Amino acid sequence: MPQLLLSKTIYSYPQNPRVFKAQVVAKYNGLEVKVDDKFVMGTTNKTAEWHRKFGSSQVPAFEGTDGTVIIESGAIAYYLAHYKDGSSLVGRSKAEEAHIQQWIQFLDISVGPPLGQWVYPLIAPDRVPYNKVTETQAIETVKSKLKTLEHHLVKKTYLVGERVTLADISAATSLLLAFRHVFDPQFRKEFPALTRWFTTIVHQPHFKAVAGPPALCETALKFTPPKKDSKEKKPKEDKPKAEKKPKAKEPEAEAEETFEDVPKPKSKLELLPAAKMPLDEWKRQYSNNDTPVAMKWLWENIDLTTDYSIWKVDYKYNDELTKLYMSNNLAGGLMNRLERARKYAFGCLVVAGEDNANIITGYFIVRGNAEEMIEEITDAADYDSYNWVKIKDVNAEEKKKIDQVFAWEGSIDGKPIMDGKVFK
Repeated sequence: MPQLLLSKTIYSYPQNPRVFKAQVVAKYNGLEVKVDDKFVMGTTNKTAEWHRKFGSSQVPAFEGTDGTVIIESGAIAYYLAHYKDGSSLVGRSKAEEAHIQQWIQFLDISVGPPLGQWVYPLIAPDRVPYNKVTETQAIETVKSKLKTLEHHLVKKTYLVGERVTLADISAATSLLLAFRHVFDPQFRKEFPALTRWFTTIVHQPHFKAVAGPPALCETALKFTPPKKDSKEKKPKEDKPKAEKKPKAKEPEAEAEETFEDVPKPKSKLELLPAAKMPLDEWKRQYSNNDTPVAMKWLWENIDLTTDYSIWKVDYKYNDELTKLYMSNNLAGGLMNRLERARKYAFGCLVVAGEDNANIITGYFIVRGNAEEMIEEITDAADYDSYNWVKIKDVNAEEKKKIDQVFAWEGSIDGKPIMDGKVFK
């Protein structure tokens, strides 16, 4: 098949399933796509040149020969799927195209976040801390959402229509790590139709050419606490022998130092005195009560002089937002990248307005009362896409605005609140 496009680059880190979807799409459409995978997972590129070009520090990021730049893996795959006229990947009617988007959004919004909470602490424990309660809740949520896919696929070979579409490619790459690491035979018994569909997709030649030979998990990964150093300490000599000099360390010995040998840095916030209002208690109040009741409790118990600060958060590029659901998905992307801050922050982002005229805004409660945002939040990949302003005077008027955002009710700057995301 003749090559239709030579992209300059998709920037990513090695073996990133989020890039696989774009690469598989390219294979189907006969497009030549190069991948620069020299980036390190979890790091960001914040050079002035990078921001000038992409407007964000994250990868994956795409640059085409015509100067087109795109961030977010789903958008890159969408662009490549539509690049070829008449591509079978995008549906044969408006209804099919809408159904393709339906399943892509379902996986990205409803399945992806809890699946990440389950899988990433197991495969990347140095980046995502493990929490048993979070894992248990995530597994139950994933099972609940996958039942929707199972029911849909009982009598269908593909998600939409009678051939592979962007929906199948996107969904299969979203589930790839789970099928490889945690969806063991016992788990798959509950979802025979889903498993049959997944194996069908990943055995397609174009998919295998990108992601490698299919491999289903036989034994699910389980969290294993880091082992303590069991080596016995050598007894100290009463008096060192003068004639013997200590041997200089060989360079190779230093290179062999393992990750476990290096003490993990503790958050500066752990050095603060205990807060009068435990953040976990506020999260329980918010989760278990009507919002007005929870907010009354919050204002009666929070200490904004030393224990906590409240920050106004606004998306920098509101004038570029289009569909409401896409804006809400964008807000969720920030929340999903704030795992380091889970012990130290609570926040709500809302989408207010209508399609092609909406904004993302919200408030965060943050541990401590420093003038600078905590590192656990500034380290998030999407941090630079938002303005974070500390509220100096949380007066009655400001409290009313915070109440509205935390309840997802009312309006912001005359725009009705339509949807939102919570970080807790």
